[in-house]
Amino acid sequence: MAYKDPNDERRIQKDFEYMNSERGYVGRAISGKLKPSYGKYGGHKPDKSMDKREFWRLYMNHIIKMKEKFPGSTGRLCIYCERPFTFKARRGTRGKGYQGRQGQIKTNFSIDRYDPRITYKVNNIVFCCVDCNEKKKNSNPDDWLNFIRIGKELYKT
Repeated sequence: MAYKDPNDERRIQKDFEYMNSERGYVGRAISGKLKPSYGKYGGHKPDKSMDKREFWRLYMNHIIKMKEKFPGSTGRLCIYCERPFTFKARRGTRGKGYQGRQGQIKTNFSIDRYDPRITYKVNNIVFCCVDCNEKKKNSNPDDWLNFIRIGKELYKT
């Protein structure tokens, strides 16, 4: 029975197709944040008020807001750089465990905490691309204000 055998090529192909769809890719990103082991290995456990439904609601609201801001778009845009997301999974990564962000596709969808000092909760979740999430890393709004202040001091003419 193909559906029971994790190594069956038909199952691998169907899983791959699903993980390259928006629903599959975003669903996996959300599920990853809610796994009990996520907090165990250095991730920030979401607030108790957050569940899959709430993450999806926030994502749908993000799409609506971005459509309003960019009427000709699908709304599936990074909040930081305002470029479209991609939803591309690598083939053969199922069941391999955490492999880090190296080799990830930079335009892929990602979930970020706006302020990294606070956990995942309603007013702290933003949807961005992997590249912007990597650039931001653990910097916080206080750091950004300092960067701007120093930039103004350096480039006074």
